[in-house]
Amino acid sequence: MSLLPRGIHPIIYALFDSEGHLDREMMRRQIEVCIAQGAVGIATLGLATEVRFLTDEQQRQVVEWNVEDVAGRVPLGVTIFAQTPDEQIERVHHAAAAGADWVILQPPASATNETELVAAFSRVLGATSMPAALQNMPQFIGVGLGVDAIADLATRYSRVIGVKQEVSATETADLATRLDGRAQVLSGRGGIELVDCMKAGVAGNIPAPEYADHLVSLWDHMCAGREEEARELYRCILPVATFVLQSLEALTTYGKLLFCLRHDIAFHQREGAMRPTPFGLQALEGHARGLGIDTSGWPERLAPILDAQRQGSDE
Repeated sequence: MSLLPRGIHPIIYALFDSEGHLDREMMRRQIEVCIAQGAVGIATLGLATEVRFLTDEQQRQVVEWNVEDVAGRVPLGVTIFAQTPDEQIERVHHAAAAGADWVILQPPASATNETELVAAFSRVLGATSMPAALQNMPQFIGVGLGVDAIADLATRYSRVIGVKQEVSATETADLATRLDGRAQVLSGRGGIELVDCMKAGVAGNIPAPEYADHLVSLWDHMCAGREEEARELYRCILPVATFVLQSLEALTTYGKLLFCLRHDIAFHQREGAMRPTPFGLQALEGHARGLGIDTSGWPERLAPILDAQRQGSDE
């Protein structure tokens, strides 16, 4: 694989049942929703997938389910999260054996600065053959790569096909110019600054799936030269994007809840996850209406969630 298809590659949520187990059928349904909405690829095991809270067995299970459900219709990328480069190498080998198409190398926890991160990525890239993108998300992960370091890795390792660049559009433009086509630049951050990122030269966006269909429409507008229509749609997307991306906990609570409400999926959190509040639910509903989402059936759907919240508070 030398190039990923240009467009929106949603990264899926971990969906749980009422017993706290990964929900096989709802995970399958999530894939179907994303592909039906125009996703050109699927990504998995990212921060939105709550990978840091999944056991090794659960992580492997998610990858194997996703490979089965995508069934080769679009490329599947697997985020590789681990404590050390050696653990990442093992997980890259599993992703390859399971049938994934490419991997996203997330900074391992053992790397605490750019020098250590370059060494860690070099170790993994030198020991594996899977097409790989480098994840650069210093604001959330705490360590990242500068443009020079990314360009050097892309030059030294031909299997670096992309960079998941989750920084400002201005920094993204600098990287796209520097790479000059040697590797694709993919933005993240839930589509924030997507219009500007597309003008900067990104080849795709990797958002969580709760409003990915609207990002598909925005992408199509820009590709067709309808920039003003894209900007108008972005003005509607931005409030909900800002709300669910306040933190990783907000994303995996309110972002996941929005996806579940839109697609008639029961919402169950993993043990220890942040719970939605009445105020938060009210805010989410208002932002959803601003994006044109039908919320008429929400009160009945939200009632058991609020009851569970009250019961948890009483305990």
